[in-house]
Amino acid sequence: MNVIGIGSVGCAMVEQLKQYPQYNVYKIDHDLKGLKKNGEYNFPRFDEVEEYESRCPTMKNFLKNVNGETTLFVSGQDSLCAATLRILETIRSRTKISIIYFKPDSDLTSAETRLMDNAAFNIFQEYARSGMFDRIYIVSQDLLESAVGDVSILEFENKTAELVSFMFHIVNVMRNSDPVYDNFTSEIDIARISTFGMASTEESEETLLYPLSYAKEKTYYYLIPESSLQKDTKLMKKITNHVKKRTEHGKIKINFGVYQSEYPDPFVYVVSSSSMIQGADL
Repeated sequence: MNVIGIGSVGCAMVEQLKQYPQYNVYKIDHDLKGLKKNGEYNFPRFDEVEEYESRCPTMKNFLKNVNGETTLFVSGQDSLCAATLRILETIRSRTKISIIYFKPDSDLTSAETRLMDNAAFNIFQEYARSGMFDRIYIVSQDLLESAVGDVSILEFENKTAELVSFMFHIVNVMRNSDPVYDNFTSEIDIARISTFGMASTEESEETLLYPLSYAKEKTYYYLIPESSLQKDTKLMKKITNHVKKRTEHGKIKINFGVYQSEYPDPFVYVVSSSSMIQGADL
């Protein structure tokens, strides 16, 4: 799979994915020192946001080897976000594109950034809903901070990058692994606006990285230690009761898979999906 980071936030995320052999990593940002042949593109700076689209350099040679599944990481707070569609024009005909979009805190951004964010946020969702993009995953800066918890200011950016990149990676791995038990059926095709989250086998609460409205489908990935799979005779009932509570009386389709894990403790990851365009800050 190809992963492309655009801007400082996107590049920080894909940098974390270099540790996994499954990904071909590309970074597009200002002041990058690496070589294009090694997946780094030093993007020029412009004075106006509009210039990032109108004067976007060609990416034809830089992205010439990008084919198949491709996920792009970008934040609405980065000026390079305005160049995203121009960059994707180069690869759209030969790739299956997903977007992980980081929605900034509107209270902490300039009026110009809010306009760019709102435009990108709506356009990317429309592209996903129409099928031009395979899916968009939305991450709220506010909820990401809450999910990371209490960390020092020096660690904050690294910890947020670690969390999102790992959640993306683990969901990707589970989708390409065989569960020990599942109820998977075909995903709802029109529910292409999504977010990631974490849950628990013991509690009813779950932590989503965006407050997704009108969810139509949720998929849970249960990572369970081998010892629990072998010895916990109540585990199946615990999981089925857990997912039944998430259906909201049949309004939400629930998929789940149980996987053997090498971690000592159980983990539960969730992807929540909607067919409805989510609201932008105006």
